[in-house]
Amino acid sequence: MPASCSTPTPLLYFLHYPPLPMSNPRFVLALTPLYRLLLAALSGALLSLAFPSHPDHPLAFLYHPLWAHCALIPLLLVLKDRGFKAGFASGWISGLVWNLLSLYWVAYTQGGGLAVVGGTGLMAAYLGLFTGLCTGLFNVLAARWGAKALALLPLLWTGQEYLLSLGELGFPWLLLGHGQAALPHFIQYATWTGVFGVSCWVVGLNALFYSALVGRRIFLAGVALGYLLPWVHAQSAMTTTVPTEGLRIGLIQPNTTYIDKWAPNGLERTFSALATLSRQAAKRDPELLVWPETAVPCDPVSRASCRGRIQALVEDLDIPLLTGAPHANYNAAFFVQPGATTLPSYAKMHLVPFGERTPYRDAIPLLRDIDWTRLTGDLGPAEFARGTEHAVFAHPRHPFAVLICFESIFPNLVRQHVAAGARVLVNITNDSWFGRSAGPYQHALINAMRAVENRTAIARSATTGISLFIDPFGRTYEATDLFTPAVAVASVPVGQPATFYTRHGDLFAWSCLLIVLVAFVARFRKPRAVSKTAEADHDLEAEYDPETDRDPRAEHDPEVDHDIEADHDP
Repeated sequence: MPASCSTPTPLLYFLHYPPLPMSNPRFVLALTPLYRLLLAALSGALLSLAFPSHPDHPLAFLYHPLWAHCALIPLLLVLKDRGFKAGFASGWISGLVWNLLSLYWVAYTQGGGLAVVGGTGLMAAYLGLFTGLCTGLFNVLAARWGAKALALLPLLWTGQEYLLSLGELGFPWLLLGHGQAALPHFIQYATWTGVFGVSCWVVGLNALFYSALVGRRIFLAGVALGYLLPWVHAQSAMTTTVPTEGLRIGLIQPNTTYIDKWAPNGLERTFSALATLSRQAAKRDPELLVWPETAVPCDPVSRASCRGRIQALVEDLDIPLLTGAPHANYNAAFFVQPGATTLPSYAKMHLVPFGERTPYRDAIPLLRDIDWTRLTGDLGPAEFARGTEHAVFAHPRHPFAVLICFESIFPNLVRQHVAAGARVLVNITNDSWFGRSAGPYQHALINAMRAVENRTAIARSATTGISLFIDPFGRTYEATDLFTPAVAVASVPVGQPATFYTRHGDLFAWSCLLIVLVAFVARFRKPRAVSKTAEADHDLEAEYDPETDRDPRAEHDPEVDHDIEADHDP
């Protein structure tokens, strides 16, 4: 029912009354371990709501990227006046819940056996370590500088996200900035900072909201500025004239599964479906046809009949074709052109850990001897070889590069393709493993951030969907549905100048790490001798000691001390 006119709105209430009692250290100490756990888990749940879900999810209406702007507040309440261990544990719990709720679809792969389900849990626990490290280190800084350490939290978070993107175990899927790709009118500065700058912005908003909630309302001005500046910048950037020059691309979505392709007569059925859809697309005059990852279950290099069938179709349609296909021990892509005798190719450079290759098997010989299938019963990596070279295909109109499957989640890898000369990016993938889940929607959204970072359009062809086009500002169009045969034909703009991020890479993330390093050096330097006045002030403040987990202020005479709730009298 409508509220009475005399009832203050939530915003007026928030602005009128002084800080909540949560800012009182004794309130924080009063939280039981169960409440601490629940608040940490709540942050993880809110973070998961900031990433796409499947549209048919019963709670799909709750999912929105704006949740990320306040999701860390419950966690920050738990972290207040705690030590490294407690901070690490709380952050790990948040990260665990977040990754479990957002990446549940990983358990669908390889048939969803017990080993895969268990591996999904282990993956979430591993990824949660990065969140825990961030919050634990934050508490170390807060022990020295108190609330001022909040200014370093966005940099700490950015640093741990950057570390998460490195190495063979790197999996930067749930970077906070990736979820914000659904808000193109706020993220255009990623052309300077990359996705890590967007993540830093999100954590900064959380810190400002938290400070306003438990401290001074003046921080709301910072929140307003935090939204206004990127929005103004985006309005200016997105009114830039988009080049009229373009490349018309036809995306083929055959809707074939792994079983369809590798069963008896699978090659014949697969090629028939691809050829039928390609002929439909050819009627709309594309300049490039794109088939998805491992579209054909044969090696066009070693198997002449496979190459012959593809080449014959290309000659008949007189349209160049990019297709995914296996080659030797590589997950590869081939560029087939009318009248050409050569067959340019690209081999996937970043392989899915444990799905396509055992991480660090080259560096650690012991890992080469592990029989994962025998050990787990239903899970074994394919042990593909890694590609080593960026490939830019020389299309007659515009050069382009290909990203195979989850290579699109790695900002630096994609940037290097564009820096090598690609003017269009093509992502080919097979997301059929993830079923009707959030996975394909999350994967498609991440591509939008890569487009913004490099001001480069992306065409995405997925075996079972979602196939779509993304303009240089991260706006998507011509998206297909999941698990249905489809054709999408559209032009992508070409000709935007190289961005700062494309030219220089992750300078912003490196700068964040450097500042954090300097902060820790300052944190552990021996402090100067303090004056007697300062010592007296310190005695009056009686700061909480994270090592003993006790608050001296809580040891006052109970008859003099007030009740916790009495500290706040509205």
